[in-house]
Amino acid sequence: MKNIFLKPLLPLFFAFLLVLSCKQDKKDGYGATDEVETLLAFAPVHDILPTDVKPSCTIDSTSFGKWFTAGKVTKNGVVAPANSVTFGHQNNCDFYTWSEQMFLWITSPKEDGNYKQGTIMETPMFYTVSTLVDGKRTLIPHEAGKPLSALANVQKTDTIIDTEEGQATDDVLMAKNGSLIYYISMVNDVYAQFLTGAKDGQLNGNEFPTSKSAMDSIVNYASSQGVQLSNPETLAMELKTSWVDASTIPNAQDYITIDAIIPVYDKVSDTLWRKKPDTTATAKLALIGIHIVGSANGHPEMIWSTFEHKDNTPNLSYEYINVQDSVKTVAADTGNDWLLNSDSSNGTYNVSHMTFKDDNIIAKTGQTISPSNTKRNLPWGVLPSGQPNPENATAAASNAQVISINNSVLGQLADGDMRKNYIFIGSTWTNNGLAPTGTAYNAGNPKPGMSIGTSQLANSTMETYFQNDPQNSNGFNCFTCHSNPGNGTGLKPADLSHMYEAIQALNTNNMQ
Repeated sequence: MKNIFLKPLLPLFFAFLLVLSCKQDKKDGYGATDEVETLLAFAPVHDILPTDVKPSCTIDSTSFGKWFTAGKVTKNGVVAPANSVTFGHQNNCDFYTWSEQMFLWITSPKEDGNYKQGTIMETPMFYTVSTLVDGKRTLIPHEAGKPLSALANVQKTDTIIDTEEGQATDDVLMAKNGSLIYYISMVNDVYAQFLTGAKDGQLNGNEFPTSKSAMDSIVNYASSQGVQLSNPETLAMELKTSWVDASTIPNAQDYITIDAIIPVYDKVSDTLWRKKPDTTATAKLALIGIHIVGSANGHPEMIWSTFEHKDNTPNLSYEYINVQDSVKTVAADTGNDWLLNSDSSNGTYNVSHMTFKDDNIIAKTGQTISPSNTKRNLPWGVLPSGQPNPENATAAASNAQVISINNSVLGQLADGDMRKNYIFIGSTWTNNGLAPTGTAYNAGNPKPGMSIGTSQLANSTMETYFQNDPQNSNGFNCFTCHSNPGNGTGLKPADLSHMYEAIQALNTNNMQ
């Protein structure tokens, strides 16, 4: 999924010329499909995302322009967050639209049109969640002039963010260029105040906030602590982000970047890297993936959405519905120019090479500490067969919705906007906001609390080795790990979040 072109369909000859010249004119967009499909010998499959997709989920230009604080679309313009309090949850597209707006907001520059001063996620509206130390995590405010605690005995300024190396499965991922993939978890200020008030016994902490009354209670609590919430209508949000060392990629200018502290390893052998105690380095990291998780009106289980950089990994084959209501098949991506895959033709992929244990990186039996070929098994978060959710009868219909909103958003962003390099993979939630059971939607035996939307969603940079096999699903999805149906309502924050219980309440010394 690269060089995304949004241009009208041309006759075959001119389409061929367009493919040859696309990198010269440097105009981002998605390529057309029907005529261009015959040109795949001249252009890698991953250079094209279908534009003849059925427009089953779109955002009109007037509404899209209003997302921008300037009132119109501008290059690298600041986008306002989606309003989670008034969120209308009538269909899949509502959830996908919420996800897109939240992504554009979180990755907006602090300064309109200019990323030199950093992004919204680096402002005081977000906190970094520290690494786990003695069973506890702390919230590190993003505040100028205030040193942040990175690792034990390490301090850093607000422009430096602490990183982790392991995925949820404790596997370690390495880019083909040899850079480790780093992970940073964050929460927004509403989440921080909600958690603090709940743990102080001042707020109802039975569920994440979903209503105006809950928002007002959090705002009032924060105000009593001397804190003014900037965008309380976002409600509670968690982010998990994945990053690569920007110095190791040739096109770092196509990535959103931050400055961060990363660990330093003593490379004892090709099977053991020991973390050097009390030793870190600063590096510029490039964003390659992000989970955006947030509570919203009617959905205390939270909406779980994910995005990836277009150059990350090749997709396996998938289907979609086109404007003629015909099912079209897109072949598996090819090429070797992916960040996490050096040979897309290799039939061995998504095999973990190493794990993270006791601050060390250890190769698995028969492996070395090295890159593994990564592919995205379910490109748009659903199995190729069966009904993925109540709204879509087929995977092709579901895929069409996700591709459609990608085309709609990316096609309306200004040329050269940094966010055009990132792709929406999908979102999942439960019907009517019920407590998740941890299983994906099953049309043959539908039960309350099953995951719907893109019901078997994964991010290739974070659930690399936890992705479902397209031919043999085990039903894994976000809620497989983020649920606790046997614990009362199953909607308590600690049932849904791996971080919530360990995070310590803010105190007067680390308030915003």
